[in-house]
Amino acid sequence: MLVVIESKDNALFKNTRKLKERKYRTKENKYIIEGFRLVQEAFKAKCSIEYLIVNEHGKDKINDYLQEYVDNIKIYELKNELFTQLVSTENTQGIIAVVNINNSIKDIKGDFYLLCDKVQDPGNLGTIIRTAHAAGVNAIILTKGTVDIYNDKTIRSTMGSIFYVPIIYDNDLSFLKNLKDEGFSLVATSLEESKNFFDEDLSGKVILSVGNEGNGISDEIFDLADKKVKIPMPGGAESLNVGVATSIILFEQVRQKLCKN
Repeated sequence: MLVVIESKDNALFKNTRKLKERKYRTKENKYIIEGFRLVQEAFKAKCSIEYLIVNEHGKDKINDYLQEYVDNIKIYELKNELFTQLVSTENTQGIIAVVNINNSIKDIKGDFYLLCDKVQDPGNLGTIIRTAHAAGVNAIILTKGTVDIYNDKTIRSTMGSIFYVPIIYDNDLSFLKNLKDEGFSLVATSLEESKNFFDEDLSGKVILSVGNEGNGISDEIFDLADKKVKIPMPGGAESLNVGVATSIILFEQVRQKLCKN
């Protein structure tokens, strides 16, 4: 059953609109996703969805995409002039979902982590999350200064992978240091190093790291690294895009693991 909201003074509408800002997402522990395929993927991943909001166009497609998921979900309909205030795309599909953020780290297991150190571009971070999901990373660690993963552009760039890979905000690096105490090896890449990354053994408990688009990995992370290497670039380019570099290092670990099996 749809509940129709017609007033801009409606509390649910106003509270949802606030979630477009990072400070309110952090305060309320919720974020917005947009589009039928992304919402469908969130249901498939068993995310905790608070409610759906549709416009007049979107309500007609609910059964086509979400019929098996929405029996116990609250659905609200907004007039289009209100709905457009909640979305970030020009050609909206007419649906958003408000999702509860899962900050639990107690169930994270495995020996393959990725650390993102102060990555700033939302599109880059979204691509990195998607690549990490594909490579089988057990969790992604974000340092202080990294762009908000619940930014709308970041979410779209993940293509749904954000629902499957645990994300850990490690502002004081305590999680990273605990992993190192448990025997994990932190691998850092730098243009200044001489050791070829592809000669490095990436077996066992490993944390691969990538850094900021302009400055690379910070001194703080670099000083904690157990292995310091560089990605060879025989063509002579100055550097690689951080999303491309992430793909290279993650799938080298995948390649080594497959070769040993």
